[in-house]
Amino acid sequence: MLSLVGVHGRLLSHPFLNNTWQVLVESNRLAMRVTATLREVSVIQGLRPERLIDLPTLQNAASNHAHYVSSHLRVELGGQALPIEILDHQLLLDSSSEPEDSATYPDQTHVAYDLECRLPAAATNGATQVRFGHRTLEGHSYAPGISWDPFYVLLVADRDRRSLGQGVVRMGSPVGVMIPVLANPTATAPPSHATETGPALKPGDLPAVPGIEAFGSFLRHGLHHVLTGYDHLLFLAALTLASRSWKRLLGIIGTFTLAHSITVTLAAIGWVRLPPSMVEPIIAGSIVFVALQNVLAPARAAGTGRLGVAFAFGLVHGLGFAGGLREALGDSPPVSLAVTILAFCLGVELGHLAVGAPLFGIIRALRSPTPPEIPIPTVTGLERWGSVAVALGGSWFLWAALRSI
Repeated sequence: MLSLVGVHGRLLSHPFLNNTWQVLVESNRLAMRVTATLREVSVIQGLRPERLIDLPTLQNAASNHAHYVSSHLRVELGGQALPIEILDHQLLLDSSSEPEDSATYPDQTHVAYDLECRLPAAATNGATQVRFGHRTLEGHSYAPGISWDPFYVLLVADRDRRSLGQGVVRMGSPVGVMIPVLANPTATAPPSHATETGPALKPGDLPAVPGIEAFGSFLRHGLHHVLTGYDHLLFLAALTLASRSWKRLLGIIGTFTLAHSITVTLAAIGWVRLPPSMVEPIIAGSIVFVALQNVLAPARAAGTGRLGVAFAFGLVHGLGFAGGLREALGDSPPVSLAVTILAFCLGVELGHLAVGAPLFGIIRALRSPTPPEIPIPTVTGLERWGSVAVALGGSWFLWAALRSI
């Protein structure tokens, strides 16, 4: 019996789902292995968290989900969509998986689908671009007004397992990869480990080693993670509301970035790992704490202690940022690991500045000058009611996080 507590109804502050998309370019086809989280399967197939789900039921849902996967992925060659054929699927359950009653179980347990696209014969030997996109969970709401945000870590290799391209595929943001094409594809025999009619990919065939070529994709991934991470945006707003100068704002954002970069790195290499049931209430609580401190203790909010608060909570927020990045990096070599983490953290920092700088500019323009005889800045109406609004938003996330435990 599999106890999938919270597979469908558990409300988290991050609507992200991390999948992988491995592609092996053969002489006349693209052999693909795509993973889907159990949470994705549960949303589409309507599995309910209120009851125990036995293994045959879950296997049946995984099988039914195969058509959804193949119909919501898009592979284009020369602007034309290639038909995607389903070959096989496998429920990835092993001793290293999360416990079945764990809050992370539906997000970190996957179903693997083996698919293929037949390549048309080219007029001459050469190279052409294939674009990979998806519409997974399109039209399904994660929460009122918030859509799911699944993404695929794409890895494309040739028959000899040499990388042809990598990237992060998001809805509406396909990734293009140049692949070799043959004028007479039947003239080249398939590699010894695969046949032209069966699945060519198995777990571990293509190590997840995003390299320098994926720098831009992971930078955009970090930026997108901030701009759609509503709890992180609320925390950033609370920090910005109490900042009185550009120097102060940049110092706080820099401290916050340093802290979350530390835990993102530690989580990505597997040294630190805490369940969302612990991380998300603390993140939500940090929003409420900082926002209320702005109103109830403005002297402390304006003092050097705020840097310590930003650093301490930044360590926890980093564990939230790292969600899915750990699985994306896999067993990357040190250079690729460093490049990817750097790109992701740089994207997160750019996201902070993209939100914090304009917000601070607006607040500064609306803020009345503080008389020089007042040593500690008083709380303006904008700061007070803005912080109250942020605290209410944080309280909603806190209630949702505690309710899901």
